[in-house]
Amino acid sequence: MPEILYRLSTRIYAVIALSLCMVALLTFLLLSRAVDNAYSMREVELRNATDTAVSLLAALEARVESGTLTRDEALTLGRDQLNSLRFGTSGYFFVNDLTNIVRAHPFKPDWEGTDQSALEDVNGLKIFQEMQKIGLSPAGQGALRYWFQKPNADEPEQKIGYVQLFKPWGWIVGTGSYVSDIETSLSWMRTAALLTMAFCVTLLVGAGFFIARSVTGPLAALQARMQGMADGETQSDVPATDVKSEIGAMAQTVEVFRQSMLKQAELESSQAARDEHRRGVVSTLSQHLSALSHGDLTVQINEPFPADYEQLRQDFNQTLETLNSTVVQVIAASDSISNGAAEITQSSGDLSHRTESQAATLEETAAALEEMTVSVQSAAEGAQTVESVTQAAKTEARDSGSVVQNAVEAMNEIEHSSNHISQIIGVIDDIAFQTNLLALNAGVEAARAGEAGRGFAVVASEVRALAQRSSDAATEIKTLIGDSSQQVEKGVELVGKAGAALKRIVERVTDISQQVSAIAVSASEQSTGLNEINTGVSQLDEVTQQNAVMVEQSTAAGQLLSTDADKLSGLVSRFTITGGNPRSAKVTLASASPVAAPPSVPTSHGTDDWDTDMATPMPMAVSQGSAAKDMWQDF
Repeated sequence: MPEILYRLSTRIYAVIALSLCMVALLTFLLLSRAVDNAYSMREVELRNATDTAVSLLAALEARVESGTLTRDEALTLGRDQLNSLRFGTSGYFFVNDLTNIVRAHPFKPDWEGTDQSALEDVNGLKIFQEMQKIGLSPAGQGALRYWFQKPNADEPEQKIGYVQLFKPWGWIVGTGSYVSDIETSLSWMRTAALLTMAFCVTLLVGAGFFIARSVTGPLAALQARMQGMADGETQSDVPATDVKSEIGAMAQTVEVFRQSMLKQAELESSQAARDEHRRGVVSTLSQHLSALSHGDLTVQINEPFPADYEQLRQDFNQTLETLNSTVVQVIAASDSISNGAAEITQSSGDLSHRTESQAATLEETAAALEEMTVSVQSAAEGAQTVESVTQAAKTEARDSGSVVQNAVEAMNEIEHSSNHISQIIGVIDDIAFQTNLLALNAGVEAARAGEAGRGFAVVASEVRALAQRSSDAATEIKTLIGDSSQQVEKGVELVGKAGAALKRIVERVTDISQQVSAIAVSASEQSTGLNEINTGVSQLDEVTQQNAVMVEQSTAAGQLLSTDADKLSGLVSRFTITGGNPRSAKVTLASASPVAAPPSVPTSHGTDDWDTDMATPMPMAVSQGSAAKDMWQDF
């Protein structure tokens, strides 16, 4: 079906065109019935006139029967009376007998006493022979149409004749009326009807055009504005917002959408500005962190950040100050570490006894931590799986919410269309009411006309019945549309409740997803921490086992500790700090008095064992390096 047939304007104009066709059909139907009634009434008038003429002849026949007149006198008197009798503008009477002999004719006196059975009209109709057939018929009277010359005219015209047999004399009394006279009387009726129809058509077209434009004009402007909004143009105002109709409500709704789009654009603009600020903050932090990774502890950020990131700048500067102070203290503590190496040698005896029991405890602790680590990893994997399922449920709930929202909008459009259809049906109902009123007026006029308006009254009654059926049908359609609108409203309410329920479900699923995500992150962090603890405990267990063997070489470990202190001083010297000079600290440590040489190795160990034990203190040094790295990461 062509797209134009779906337009509301096309349907409104179709209703107007149907109304115009109905008005034109009704007018022409009434005119045709009026013409038929006029001809029927003229035939009735002609019959009444012949009845009058026959009544005159019957009166003369009664005088003949009473003996006051002779038959010849009555015939002569009757002929004279009929020749002188007139009615209307050109009505007269003529008489011929059953043998087609003309007995009286006021405008053809030369025909009297002659046989006119061979007389034909322009169509070849034998006029007097047809009159003879009517006179000899059982009714003895009837009408016929033929062409005959009007008095004082040269051309024949169509004529409606009526003849009636007067049996006592054998005379066929006839009269007639020319069609042109009837048409003259009907011309004013046609003119009045056509003028009335033209007025009604003009009024209906004007009203229909105004109604159609009042609906389609704002709709077209609103559609164009909505298309512009769809293309991204949101600055222009929405038309028809002040219209007090459903179109105005639609325009106001569109205006709400436009304001929402403007607010969205403002939010996007502010978001872009915040993104620009964030990129600047990230760039600055990246530069300073790069310098910090090369050991420069003086790279504080002096340029102020945006208000949202100012605290980050202050925290960075505070961290640098703390780290700088810590490195200074580490440099100062290197000398104390060298001095403490001698004290370690003295405490090695006590450490020997403690490490034996510590080794057994650490072994059990390592096994328990390993089991806990496996359990926490399993919980973290389960939490991640639940998070994935929750995210999928949240996505499906959001999609369902969008579908419900689209259904609400579609039902609102159906409800607006039903309201427009109800208005159109109201217009049809008004037309049916006006038609019924016109038919009622026509029936009243027909009743006033009496017998002559009986046919016109029948037509008016049919038209009134047709208008009543149209009104009933429009009422039924309006009722059905009203019921449909109520069902649509119920559907909108139910779908709205479903949308609200889905929205609440989305909110609950979102909360659950956030909680599960937090649990997953926490479990992952716990798993990572337990792994690190497990690794540390394993290393500590290994170190403890080794310490149980190498307590006797604690003096050599003290020497190695002193060497590590020198290395630490060298490492710290790479930092650029404020308030101290790491290089001078390194020189101070290097020039300190050396630690006493390690004591002799007990006789219980051989030479090979001594070489092996000299390598075993390295894990302690590695552990100390790892502790320093962890301290750096904490800062």
